[in-house]
Amino acid sequence: MSKESSKPIENKDQLAKDLTRYTFFSSFTPDEISLLLYCAEKVDLGKDETVFKEGDTGKYFYAILSGQVAIRKEKSGKVLATLNPGDVFGEMAVLDNNPRSATATALEDARLFAFDGRRLLEDFPHLSVKLLIYLSRELCKRLREADLMIDRF
Repeated sequence: MSKESSKPIENKDQLAKDLTRYTFFSSFTPDEISLLLYCAEKVDLGKDETVFKEGDTGKYFYAILSGQVAIRKEKSGKVLATLNPGDVFGEMAVLDNNPRSATATALEDARLFAFDGRRLLEDFPHLSVKLLIYLSRELCKRLREADLMIDRF
């Protein structure tokens, strides 16, 4: 993700109201979303632009506003997931402080929010519980999907 492509977020209050229609934001009130946005930057990507690479250090997790993002393993090139607006990704490296486990690439022009996960957890502890519950559910869902894929082989 190039620094030139990230932008501060303007008109946070109206944006917060609009974002409640996305899965990730639906568990937060518009006021809480406004607080989340203080720890975020808007990122515009072109088709085939890399968000992060497998092995990178992870500071941010991302929510997709528009476009699609593929998550794939570098060595095999296998696509693990194709993500759509409302989906969140990149949270594992933020939560466990380990390198990124896969590469994320825009499949088409995309607009994302990049959230500074550590800052969110430290500066807004009252939102941390909701955030961690959402991320835990998302990780559980992905683990269950991976289990189903393993069973098919």
